[in-house]
Amino acid sequence: MTTTLEIAGVAEHTEAEGPGLRFAVWVQGCTLGCPGCCNPQMFVPGRGRRVEIDALDAAIAAAQSRHGIEGITILGGEPLQQIDAVADLCAKVCRRSLGVIIFTGYTLAEARALPEFVGLWNNLDTLVDGRFDAKHGDRTRRVIGSSNQRLVHRTDRYATDDQWAATGAGRPTAEIVLVPGEPPRLVGSPTMVRTLARVTSAVVRASPGDCDRT
Repeated sequence: MTTTLEIAGVAEHTEAEGPGLRFAVWVQGCTLGCPGCCNPQMFVPGRGRRVEIDALDAAIAAAQSRHGIEGITILGGEPLQQIDAVADLCAKVCRRSLGVIIFTGYTLAEARALPEFVGLWNNLDTLVDGRFDAKHGDRTRRVIGSSNQRLVHRTDRYATDDQWAATGAGRPTAEIVLVPGEPPRLVGSPTMVRTLARVTSAVVRASPGDCDRT
């Protein structure tokens, strides 16, 4: 059993990575390298940090107590390229009655071909599958990056279309996540993340830096 997971970062509570208030985990490492991916800095393994599964589970439990999170979302990077550790984490999370959503660039058929996938499948609610395709951006669903990607529901927990609709009051499609000791991270819908990144960059360029002050 794998006891550690290489991650790029976490968000203790976010509404931009699936239905409800969620704990998000970005894994480090992905060989798929989809063109236009929002997280190319997460492609190369070894550039993240290794965390104990038990420590990550404890952080999730603390977020459940502190923030009332409804579930977790695991994305990246490519979660299925660390499938043993991800499956171990999901098994622990399910014992807390939290929902589990996983984003993968693999199709369901490719995922099912992995010997370890059965153990993971038994401990998740929804799998978002398929390569991200920047040429086919999805504006109808609030979290899904491209129209070819599918929502594969193992349970009914997130199976209602309304939970994924792009429109709706109080449904952020992108957020800025601030974690002590980590750089700010833009999360959520790839289309909105790109827009927010452009706006943020423009604001930074327009703001005077310390060396400009007199």
